[in-house]
Amino acid sequence: MRRFLIPFLVLTLSTFSAFAGTGRLIIVNNDPAGIGFNDPTPVAPVGGNPGTTLGQQRLNVFQAAADRWTSMLDTNVDIFAEASFSPIPGCTATDAILGQAGPASWRRDFANAPKANVWYPIALANKFAGVDLVPTQADIVAQFNADVDNATCLGTISWYYGLDGQAGADTDLYVVVLHELAHGLGVSGASNAPTFRSNVPAITDTHTFDVKAGLRWDQMSEEQRRVSYTNTGNLVWDGPQVTLNASRFLQPVTVLTLNAPAALAGNYDIGTAAFGPAPNRGGLSGTVVRVADAVNADGPSATDGCTAFTNAAAVAGKVVMIDRGSCTFVQKARNAQAAGATAVIIGDRSESYSETNPATCLPPGMAGDADDVTIPVISIGINDANLLRTQFTANASISGFLRNDPSQLAGTTKEGFARLYAPCTSTAGSSLHHWDTVSSPNLLMEPSVNSDLLHGVDLTIYQLLDIGWSLPAKTGRRINKK
Repeated sequence: MRRFLIPFLVLTLSTFSAFAGTGRLIIVNNDPAGIGFNDPTPVAPVGGNPGTTLGQQRLNVFQAAADRWTSMLDTNVDIFAEASFSPIPGCTATDAILGQAGPASWRRDFANAPKANVWYPIALANKFAGVDLVPTQADIVAQFNADVDNATCLGTISWYYGLDGQAGADTDLYVVVLHELAHGLGVSGASNAPTFRSNVPAITDTHTFDVKAGLRWDQMSEEQRRVSYTNTGNLVWDGPQVTLNASRFLQPVTVLTLNAPAALAGNYDIGTAAFGPAPNRGGLSGTVVRVADAVNADGPSATDGCTAFTNAAAVAGKVVMIDRGSCTFVQKARNAQAAGATAVIIGDRSESYSETNPATCLPPGMAGDADDVTIPVISIGINDANLLRTQFTANASISGFLRNDPSQLAGTTKEGFARLYAPCTSTAGSSLHHWDTVSSPNLLMEPSVNSDLLHGVDLTIYQLLDIGWSLPAKTGRRINKK
């Protein structure tokens, strides 16, 4: 199931009334009466949210997230976030865009700009200028998907409007709003990457570094950026604050190391499952075999693991590779466990996706809830999975193990830089301005919501500091020059 959050760019807005400067992030409710933030449907208070109507609970969550950012960032100029809670097209039972947001406009070469000829998001430009450069417009525009509360959108999953982080199987609106407001504050670009607006980089481009090319994006030609945009594992954030603080949030990396045959020898990124035990070297070690199962309505492929294995004797006591698709990850794991497998590797495949959800070379995350699964389950991306498939077809003997590398964090390069989301198939709205999905634990600014997120801003605050935001004074008092 995908529940994506994407940034978008808004260039113009209708005029609205500006207020006196207080250094706060202020909500501008853009919904008409009776819907969205103004929905009068009665509800019971939940998880510290005292609202008694659906609209009020939504607004309370948005306000709580805005207050969180207000408390963490120092500015003398109010930040206006124009928000609406309305349907976002394209929602299905398994796939939805939860929210989308971005800076309302960008400015360069304004008074006190730290860098010349660089685009800054309007809220940050206002901070440096000390005045509201565009007083008749909002600074951030955000939309959240009201359809998530409908049974036809994401099935039984709905928005969770509590403020206590106890969302369970539902989607925590609070962390989604934190995520989207961060895009509006500047974790975004001034144009559709890899193109620069007016051939001028945004402030984020000055910290987007390709370790393989040895160049930042503001040092590259557009064609070089086009190549870098899908340079998976090599496109990073080189800001010093993020690099210094990554170890506070990320754990040592665990990689799949294959040692035979020689054509496969090396380390591979892995994805992890929300169910089953944590992957460990003991459970994922030894010979890897490919599943064989019946082809029927439950699973139209002989390698999808959706039905009872027909090669259970070959699987018993070994690690089994199963193709993604046709049935749930949990069902595949249960069938593997019944056949005696010690662990499961889910191999991504393009057939698992629709045109709007293309395969990428990154290992997929695996949702599910299954207390009865007692073997570890990991995933690998389509490119790596195809390498194994080629060797299986050649009847090669494949072996490997999991290896913990304390010298590297999950989601960083060997140089210590945090990896940006750069799948080999670019995903508009998700590529570049999110953290790589191999980060572990998962981070707020990954392209989708994950159940292990902190109920806070993790590395995001340090990314904002890298582009020029600052923390409030230690006294907690704000200076208001207006």
